[in-house]
Amino acid sequence: MVVSLVLLGVFFAITGFVNSRYHATQAALGGHWYARGVAALKANQPLKAVDAFHTALVYSRDNSAYELQLAEALVESDRLNEAEVYLRTLWVREPGNGTVNLELARLAARRSDVPDAIRYYHNAVYGVWDSDPIVHRRETRMELCEFLLAKKERTQAESELIAIVANLPPDAALHAKVGGMFLQVQDYPRALQQFQQALKLKPKVKGAWAGAGEAAYQTGDYAEAYRYLQKAVAESSSDLQAAQQLEMCKLILSLDPFGRRLSQRERIRRTLAAFDQAVARVKQCAQNLGVNFQAKQPNTPIEDVYAKAKKMQPKVNERSLRRDPDLISNVMDLVFQMEEQAERSCGLLPDPDRALLMIARTRGATER
Repeated sequence: MVVSLVLLGVFFAITGFVNSRYHATQAALGGHWYARGVAALKANQPLKAVDAFHTALVYSRDNSAYELQLAEALVESDRLNEAEVYLRTLWVREPGNGTVNLELARLAARRSDVPDAIRYYHNAVYGVWDSDPIVHRRETRMELCEFLLAKKERTQAESELIAIVANLPPDAALHAKVGGMFLQVQDYPRALQQFQQALKLKPKVKGAWAGAGEAAYQTGDYAEAYRYLQKAVAESSSDLQAAQQLEMCKLILSLDPFGRRLSQRERIRRTLAAFDQAVARVKQCAQNLGVNFQAKQPNTPIEDVYAKAKKMQPKVNERSLRRDPDLISNVMDLVFQMEEQAERSCGLLPDPDRALLMIARTRGATER
């Protein structure tokens, strides 16, 4: 009996040793093929990577890390259905895994499934990450914003951007990137804030001067826009949009009678010039339309606004405007009406008339 027990112990010891060696060999082979798969992915050879990861899983079944890499390789190989099978299996095991949710979000994005993509992106943002969770969550939310912008989901994208801003580190490039996204959702005040922050951190961050200029331009603060756009054009003379906006700012600032720190004389001069310009534009528009201003009763909107101009014309002179400064606002209101009607009736306006129209549409900003 003693001999039998000894032999049995030896047998179990040998079996345990062989078994552990077997598993160690399997794990080593799995690791070897996994490393080959990672190298193939880095070398942009996804098909080889798929084969390598499949082989790795033969030696190490149900290894989540291997399955995740296989899913990524399948995505790179455009075998999306197979990739989704592996990812959903992983998700069932670890529904809070940030990486798995991110990959599922990307698959949904490729299918243009907006609700599913948003759901998985959010799962990833609030999920568990092995390292640098703050960085991964921010990058995931940025990726979600880019997806939403591509799908023209501006309201949702704006909400995500506001959430990003709350935790942005002092990184000039990141602030400039977020500023550019705010421009795309047409949230110009927040865009300007981000570009200003970027420039405060690093005055030469790429695109920040132009971005700040465009944001200020779109809010109607043309004096501020002019300062930023000057810097942008000096930094990059090939930026045609910044150059065009700069020229328009110059024109607006030279025509605007509501500009800051103008003398009364200059304010009156600009008002008289704007009135003459608007009347000339209305006449040109009427001529293009074949409208006869000699009719006793105005029959068209362009005739009606011209009749108002003729009625006000006796008051539009330096003496009247100097005696009654409030008349400037009345004259300019009529100027804006003429320019708006000319645009509606005859389409695109020449730059000087477009400048007056832009002053009209942002008058509140220019008066501050």
